[in-house]
Amino acid sequence: MQFAVIEYSSKTGRIWKHTPARPNYLSDPQREIDPTSFGCYVSALAGEHVPLIGMITGDINPVSSLTRFTRRVIKKLTGAWPQTYDISYLKKFDTIMLVHQLSDAHEIAAFAKRLRQLYPHIFILGVPTQPYGILKAHLENQPHERQTFIEYMNACDLFLTVVKDTQAWYESMARKPVVYLPQIYPAHYASQFFKPRSHKQKALFVAGVTERDNIAEGQRLTAALQRQFPEYIIRVTKIPGLKLDLSALAGARYEVVEFAQWREHLPFLAEQMLVINTDYLFTRGRVQVDCAAVGTPSLGANSDGQTDLFPALAGGPHLPIEKLEPLARKLLTDKVYYQQITDQARDKLQKYDYEESAVRLQLLVKQYRS
Repeated sequence: MQFAVIEYSSKTGRIWKHTPARPNYLSDPQREIDPTSFGCYVSALAGEHVPLIGMITGDINPVSSLTRFTRRVIKKLTGAWPQTYDISYLKKFDTIMLVHQLSDAHEIAAFAKRLRQLYPHIFILGVPTQPYGILKAHLENQPHERQTFIEYMNACDLFLTVVKDTQAWYESMARKPVVYLPQIYPAHYASQFFKPRSHKQKALFVAGVTERDNIAEGQRLTAALQRQFPEYIIRVTKIPGLKLDLSALAGARYEVVEFAQWREHLPFLAEQMLVINTDYLFTRGRVQVDCAAVGTPSLGANSDGQTDLFPALAGGPHLPIEKLEPLARKLLTDKVYYQQITDQARDKLQKYDYEESAVRLQLLVKQYRS
Protein backbone atom coordinates (compact mmCIF):
# COMPACT_ATOMS: atom_id res chain seq x y z
CA MET A 1 0.00 0.00 0.00
CA GLN A 2 1.30 3.45 -0.97
CA PHE A 3 -0.20 5.41 1.90
CA ALA A 4 -0.40 9.02 3.03
CA VAL A 5 -2.25 11.02 5.66
CA ILE A 6 -3.31 14.50 4.56
CA GLU A 7 -4.23 17.20 7.06
CA TYR A 8 -4.80 20.85 6.33
CA SER A 9 -1.61 21.85 8.13
CA SER A 10 1.27 20.25 9.98
CA LYS A 11 3.87 21.14 12.55
CA THR A 12 6.60 21.60 9.92
CA GLY A 13 4.53 22.73 6.94
CA ARG A 14 6.41 20.10 4.98
CA ILE A 15 6.11 16.41 4.20
CA TRP A 16 7.06 14.03 6.99
CA LYS A 17 8.13 10.52 5.99
CA HIS A 18 8.26 7.51 8.26
CA THR A 19 11.56 5.66 8.60
CA PRO A 20 12.15 2.56 10.75
CA ALA A 21 14.83 4.42 12.71
CA ARG A 22 12.53 7.38 13.40
CA PRO A 23 8.88 6.40 13.81
CA ASN A 24 6.35 9.02 14.81
CA TYR A 25 6.49 8.27 18.55
CA LEU A 26 10.26 8.94 18.66
CA SER A 27 10.06 12.16 16.64
CA ASP A 28 9.78 15.66 18.04
CA PRO A 29 6.09 16.07 18.98
CA GLN A 30 6.22 19.84 18.64
CA ARG A 31 8.27 20.24 15.47
CA GLU A 32 7.74 17.05 13.48
CA ILE A 33 4.75 14.76 14.00
CA ASP A 34 2.27 13.77 16.70
CA PRO A 35 3.15 10.66 18.74
CA THR A 36 -0.31 9.19 19.30
CA SER A 37 -2.79 10.50 16.74
CA PHE A 38 -2.63 10.43 12.93
CA GLY A 39 1.12 10.10 13.00
CA CYS A 40 0.52 6.53 14.16
CA TYR A 41 -1.21 5.71 10.87
CA VAL A 42 1.75 7.14 8.96
CA SER A 43 4.28 5.01 10.79
CA ALA A 44 2.17 1.85 11.01
CA LEU A 45 1.72 1.90 7.22
CA ALA A 46 5.21 3.25 6.45
CA GLY A 47 3.73 6.25 4.68
CA GLU A 48 3.93 10.03 4.51
CA HIS A 49 2.23 12.92 6.23
CA VAL A 50 1.36 15.66 3.75
CA PRO A 51 0.03 19.11 4.74
CA LEU A 52 -2.54 20.40 2.26
CA ILE A 53 -1.40 23.97 2.89
CA GLY A 54 2.06 22.98 1.63
CA MET A 55 0.63 22.14 -1.79
CA ILE A 56 -1.53 25.26 -1.84
CA THR A 57 1.23 27.74 -1.03
CA GLY A 58 3.89 26.01 -3.12
CA ASP A 59 6.12 24.66 -0.36
CA ILE A 60 5.70 21.12 -1.75
CA ASN A 61 5.45 21.90 -5.47
CA PRO A 62 7.47 25.14 -5.76
CA VAL A 63 5.83 28.09 -7.51
CA SER A 64 6.91 31.64 -8.28
CA SER A 65 6.68 34.36 -5.66
CA LEU A 66 4.06 36.07 -7.83
CA THR A 67 1.88 32.96 -7.79
CA ARG A 68 2.22 32.69 -4.02
CA PHE A 69 1.23 36.32 -3.64
CA THR A 70 -1.74 35.97 -6.00
CA ARG A 71 -3.07 32.93 -4.18
CA ARG A 72 -2.85 34.67 -0.82
CA VAL A 73 -4.68 37.71 -2.18
CA ILE A 74 -7.49 35.52 -3.50
CA LYS A 75 -7.70 33.73 -0.15
CA LYS A 76 -7.93 37.04 1.68
CA LEU A 77 -10.61 38.41 -0.67
CA THR A 78 -12.79 35.31 -1.00
CA GLY A 79 -12.03 33.30 2.14
CA ALA A 80 -10.95 30.29 0.06
CA TRP A 81 -7.83 29.24 -1.79
CA PRO A 82 -8.07 29.09 -5.59
CA GLN A 83 -8.48 25.47 -6.73
CA THR A 84 -5.58 25.68 -9.18
CA TYR A 85 -2.70 24.42 -7.07
CA ASP A 86 -0.73 21.41 -8.21
CA ILE A 87 -1.57 18.11 -6.46
CA SER A 88 0.40 15.86 -8.81
CA TYR A 89 2.67 14.82 -5.93
CA LEU A 90 -0.20 12.66 -4.67
CA LYS A 91 -0.66 10.51 -7.76
CA LYS A 92 1.94 8.01 -6.50
CA PHE A 93 -0.33 7.03 -3.61
CA ASP A 94 -3.09 4.45 -3.85
CA THR A 95 -4.60 5.15 -0.41
CA ILE A 96 -5.00 8.49 1.33
CA MET A 97 -6.43 9.23 4.76
CA LEU A 98 -7.96 12.70 4.55
CA VAL A 99 -8.48 14.27 7.97
CA HIS A 100 -11.41 16.59 8.62
CA GLN A 101 -11.14 19.45 11.07
CA LEU A 102 -13.58 22.26 11.79
CA SER A 103 -11.18 25.03 10.92
CA ASP A 104 -10.71 25.16 7.12
CA ALA A 105 -13.25 22.36 6.65
CA HIS A 106 -14.39 23.93 3.38
CA GLU A 107 -10.85 23.61 1.99
CA ILE A 108 -10.72 19.93 2.92
CA ALA A 109 -14.10 19.31 1.29
CA ALA A 110 -13.11 21.10 -1.91
CA PHE A 111 -9.83 19.20 -2.03
CA ALA A 112 -11.61 15.86 -1.52
CA LYS A 113 -13.80 16.48 -4.56
CA ARG A 114 -10.81 17.54 -6.67
CA LEU A 115 -8.75 14.54 -5.62
CA ARG A 116 -11.62 12.23 -6.49
CA GLN A 117 -11.92 13.79 -9.95
CA LEU A 118 -8.21 13.96 -10.84
CA TYR A 119 -7.01 10.69 -9.37
CA PRO A 120 -9.88 8.19 -9.19
CA HIS A 121 -7.40 5.35 -8.53
CA ILE A 122 -6.73 6.73 -5.05
CA PHE A 123 -8.86 5.21 -2.29
CA ILE A 124 -9.87 8.00 0.09
CA LEU A 125 -10.42 7.31 3.78
CA GLY A 126 -12.23 10.05 5.66
CA VAL A 127 -11.77 10.51 9.40
CA PRO A 128 -12.66 13.35 11.80
CA THR A 129 -10.25 14.92 14.25
CA GLN A 130 -12.77 16.71 16.51
CA PRO A 131 -14.43 14.67 19.28
CA TYR A 132 -18.01 13.70 18.48
CA GLY A 133 -19.38 15.88 21.28
CA ILE A 134 -17.79 19.01 19.81
CA LEU A 135 -18.40 18.17 16.14
CA LYS A 136 -22.08 17.26 16.59
CA ALA A 137 -22.91 20.46 18.49
CA HIS A 138 -21.08 22.58 15.93
CA LEU A 139 -22.80 21.03 12.90
CA GLU A 140 -26.21 21.29 14.51
CA ASN A 141 -25.69 25.02 15.02
CA GLN A 142 -24.14 25.61 11.58
CA PRO A 143 -26.33 24.09 8.80
CA HIS A 144 -23.96 25.28 6.06
CA GLU A 145 -21.00 23.57 7.70
CA ARG A 146 -23.06 20.43 8.19
CA GLN A 147 -23.64 20.36 4.43
CA THR A 148 -19.93 20.88 3.81
CA PHE A 149 -19.15 18.00 6.14
CA ILE A 150 -21.61 15.75 4.30
CA GLU A 151 -20.04 16.68 0.96
CA TYR A 152 -16.62 15.81 2.35
CA MET A 153 -17.86 12.45 3.66
CA ASN A 154 -19.42 11.56 0.35
CA ALA A 155 -16.29 12.46 -1.61
CA CYS A 156 -14.48 9.72 0.34
CA ASP A 157 -14.68 6.02 -0.49
CA LEU A 158 -14.98 5.03 3.15
CA PHE A 159 -15.47 6.99 6.35
CA LEU A 160 -13.87 5.83 9.59
CA THR A 161 -14.91 6.58 13.13
CA VAL A 162 -12.60 5.73 16.01
CA VAL A 163 -15.48 5.76 18.51
CA LYS A 164 -17.86 2.83 18.16
CA ASP A 165 -20.83 4.57 19.80
CA THR A 166 -20.81 7.35 17.17
CA GLN A 167 -21.05 5.13 14.09
CA ALA A 168 -24.83 5.42 13.70
CA TRP A 169 -24.68 9.23 13.79
CA TYR A 170 -22.12 9.38 10.99
CA GLU A 171 -24.12 6.82 8.99
CA SER A 172 -27.18 9.07 9.22
CA MET A 173 -25.38 11.68 7.09
CA ALA A 174 -23.28 9.63 4.69
CA ARG A 175 -24.07 7.92 1.39
CA LYS A 176 -20.76 6.09 1.67
CA PRO A 177 -19.94 3.25 4.09
CA VAL A 178 -19.01 4.16 7.66
CA VAL A 179 -16.82 1.73 9.60
CA TYR A 180 -15.65 1.72 13.20
CA LEU A 181 -11.92 1.09 13.51
CA PRO A 182 -9.99 1.69 16.75
CA GLN A 183 -7.29 4.30 16.36
CA ILE A 184 -3.75 2.97 16.02
CA TYR A 185 -1.54 3.35 19.10
CA PRO A 186 2.18 2.56 19.79
CA ALA A 187 1.43 0.01 22.50
CA HIS A 188 4.79 -1.72 22.06
CA TYR A 189 6.55 1.50 23.02
CA ALA A 190 4.23 2.78 25.74
CA SER A 191 4.06 -0.56 27.56
CA GLN A 192 7.71 -0.30 28.61
CA PHE A 193 6.59 2.25 31.22
CA PHE A 194 4.23 -0.21 32.94
CA LYS A 195 4.36 -0.30 36.74
CA PRO A 196 2.52 -2.77 38.97
CA ARG A 197 0.27 -1.54 41.75
CA SER A 198 2.96 -2.17 44.37
CA HIS A 199 5.22 0.42 42.69
CA LYS A 200 2.65 3.20 42.42
CA GLN A 201 2.33 6.27 44.60
CA LYS A 202 -0.69 7.05 46.72
CA ALA A 203 -1.89 9.59 44.20
CA LEU A 204 -5.15 10.31 42.40
CA PHE A 205 -4.73 12.04 39.06
CA VAL A 206 -7.70 14.07 37.78
CA ALA A 207 -7.41 14.24 33.99
CA GLY A 208 -9.32 16.42 31.54
CA VAL A 209 -9.65 19.96 30.24
CA THR A 210 -11.54 21.88 32.92
CA GLU A 211 -13.14 24.13 30.30
CA ARG A 212 -15.25 21.13 29.26
CA ASP A 213 -18.48 20.22 31.01
CA ASN A 214 -18.43 17.47 33.64
CA ILE A 215 -14.72 17.58 34.45
CA ALA A 216 -15.63 19.28 37.73
CA GLU A 217 -17.61 16.14 38.64
CA GLY A 218 -14.39 14.19 38.57
CA GLN A 219 -12.75 16.73 40.82
CA ARG A 220 -15.59 16.49 43.35
CA LEU A 221 -15.41 12.70 43.30
CA THR A 222 -11.66 12.81 43.87
CA ALA A 223 -12.04 15.23 46.77
CA ALA A 224 -14.61 12.89 48.35
CA LEU A 225 -12.20 9.97 47.96
CA GLN A 226 -9.44 11.94 49.64
CA ARG A 227 -11.66 12.52 52.65
CA GLN A 228 -12.01 8.74 52.93
CA PHE A 229 -8.35 8.06 52.10
CA PRO A 230 -6.49 11.10 53.45
CA GLU A 231 -3.08 9.57 52.71
CA TYR A 232 -3.72 10.10 48.97
CA ILE A 233 -2.60 13.28 47.20
CA ILE A 234 -4.64 14.69 44.31
CA ARG A 235 -2.81 15.78 41.19
CA VAL A 236 -3.94 17.86 38.23
CA THR A 237 -2.14 19.22 35.18
CA LYS A 238 -2.03 22.78 33.94
CA ILE A 239 -2.31 22.62 30.16
CA PRO A 240 -0.60 25.59 28.44
CA GLY A 241 -3.05 28.06 26.96
CA LEU A 242 -6.09 26.64 28.75
CA LYS A 243 -7.78 27.85 31.91
CA LEU A 244 -7.46 25.56 34.93
CA ASP A 245 -10.55 25.70 37.14
CA LEU A 246 -9.94 24.02 40.49
CA SER A 247 -12.94 25.38 42.36
CA ALA A 248 -14.39 21.87 42.80
CA LEU A 249 -11.23 20.91 44.71
CA ALA A 250 -11.67 23.67 47.31
CA GLY A 251 -10.58 22.34 50.68
CA ALA A 252 -8.80 19.32 49.21
CA ARG A 253 -5.08 18.63 49.32
CA TYR A 254 -3.81 18.78 45.76
CA GLU A 255 -0.83 19.75 43.65
CA VAL A 256 -0.62 21.12 40.13
CA VAL A 257 1.99 19.38 38.01
CA GLU A 258 3.58 20.80 34.88
CA PHE A 259 2.32 19.70 31.50
CA ALA A 260 4.59 17.11 29.88
CA GLN A 261 4.83 15.80 26.35
CA TRP A 262 3.62 12.25 25.79
CA ARG A 263 6.91 10.38 26.25
CA GLU A 264 7.57 12.23 29.51
CA HIS A 265 3.96 11.93 30.66
CA LEU A 266 3.84 8.12 30.48
CA PRO A 267 6.26 7.53 33.42
CA PHE A 268 4.26 10.02 35.49
CA LEU A 269 0.98 8.30 34.65
CA ALA A 270 2.48 4.94 35.57
CA GLU A 271 3.13 6.18 39.12
CA GLN A 272 -0.46 7.23 39.83
CA MET A 273 -2.72 4.77 41.65
CA LEU A 274 -5.88 5.87 39.86
CA VAL A 275 -6.90 8.26 37.08
CA ILE A 276 -10.31 9.92 37.20
CA ASN A 277 -11.58 11.51 34.00
CA THR A 278 -15.19 12.58 33.55
CA ASP A 279 -14.94 13.78 29.95
CA TYR A 280 -18.20 12.80 28.22
CA LEU A 281 -17.56 14.00 24.67
CA PHE A 282 -17.08 10.51 23.19
CA THR A 283 -13.41 11.12 22.44
CA ARG A 284 -11.02 8.43 21.22
CA GLY A 285 -9.65 8.35 24.77
CA ARG A 286 -5.89 8.66 24.67
CA VAL A 287 -5.88 9.09 28.45
CA GLN A 288 -7.46 5.68 28.84
CA VAL A 289 -5.22 4.06 26.22
CA ASP A 290 -2.14 5.45 27.99
CA CYS A 291 -3.51 4.16 31.29
CA ALA A 292 -3.92 0.67 29.86
CA ALA A 293 -0.30 0.70 28.68
CA VAL A 294 1.18 1.70 32.04
CA GLY A 295 -1.10 -0.32 34.32
CA THR A 296 -3.14 2.48 35.89
CA PRO A 297 -6.96 2.17 35.97
CA SER A 298 -9.02 4.98 34.44
CA LEU A 299 -12.42 5.71 35.92
CA GLY A 300 -15.33 7.70 34.55
CA ALA A 301 -15.08 8.64 30.87
CA ASN A 302 -17.29 7.48 27.98
CA SER A 303 -14.49 7.54 25.39
CA ASP A 304 -13.88 4.62 23.07
CA GLY A 305 -10.73 3.75 24.96
CA GLN A 306 -12.67 3.71 28.22
CA THR A 307 -15.59 1.57 27.06
CA ASP A 308 -13.27 -0.87 25.27
CA LEU A 309 -10.37 -1.12 27.71
CA PHE A 310 -12.00 -0.28 31.06
CA PRO A 311 -15.71 -1.05 30.45
CA ALA A 312 -16.49 -1.78 34.10
CA LEU A 313 -15.24 1.70 35.06
CA ALA A 314 -17.01 3.72 32.35
CA GLY A 315 -19.20 6.72 33.14
CA GLY A 316 -21.44 9.04 31.19
CA PRO A 317 -23.58 12.17 31.42
CA HIS A 318 -26.60 10.19 32.59
CA LEU A 319 -24.76 8.18 35.24
CA PRO A 320 -24.73 9.91 38.66
CA ILE A 321 -21.20 10.50 39.89
CA GLU A 322 -22.16 8.69 43.10
CA LYS A 323 -22.28 5.45 41.10
CA LEU A 324 -18.56 5.75 40.39
CA GLU A 325 -17.47 6.24 43.99
CA PRO A 326 -17.86 2.56 45.07
CA LEU A 327 -15.77 1.52 42.06
CA ALA A 328 -13.04 3.95 43.06
CA ARG A 329 -13.05 2.68 46.64
CA LYS A 330 -12.80 -0.91 45.44
CA LEU A 331 -9.82 -0.08 43.24
CA LEU A 332 -8.05 1.56 46.16
CA THR A 333 -8.71 -1.30 48.59
CA ASP A 334 -9.00 -4.51 46.55
CA LYS A 335 -5.65 -5.48 45.06
CA VAL A 336 -7.05 -8.51 43.21
CA TYR A 337 -9.77 -6.44 41.52
CA TYR A 338 -7.21 -3.77 40.63
CA GLN A 339 -5.00 -6.31 38.91
CA GLN A 340 -7.91 -7.91 37.05
CA ILE A 341 -8.94 -4.52 35.65
CA THR A 342 -5.42 -3.52 34.58
CA ASP A 343 -4.56 -6.96 33.15
CA GLN A 344 -7.69 -6.99 30.99
CA ALA A 345 -6.95 -3.50 29.69
CA ARG A 346 -3.34 -4.36 28.79
CA ASP A 347 -4.43 -7.51 26.97
CA LYS A 348 -7.03 -5.64 24.91
CA LEU A 349 -4.60 -2.84 24.12
CA GLN A 350 -2.44 -5.08 21.96
CA LYS A 351 -4.94 -5.01 19.09
CA TYR A 352 -4.31 -1.26 18.72
CA ASP A 353 -0.59 -1.76 18.07
CA TYR A 354 1.01 -1.04 14.71
CA GLU A 355 1.40 -4.41 13.03
CA GLU A 356 -2.08 -5.75 13.74
CA SER A 357 -3.72 -2.37 13.05
CA ALA A 358 -1.93 -2.00 9.71
CA VAL A 359 -3.16 -5.42 8.58
CA ARG A 360 -6.69 -4.58 9.70
CA LEU A 361 -6.71 -1.32 7.75
CA GLN A 362 -5.22 -2.91 4.63
CA LEU A 363 -7.85 -5.65 4.64
CA LEU A 364 -10.58 -3.05 5.09
CA VAL A 365 -9.38 -1.01 2.11
CA LYS A 366 -9.10 -4.17 0.01
CA GLN A 367 -12.67 -5.13 0.91
CA TYR A 368 -14.20 -1.77 0.00
CA ARG A 369 -11.96 -1.04 -2.95
CA SER A 370 -13.41 -4.07 -4.76
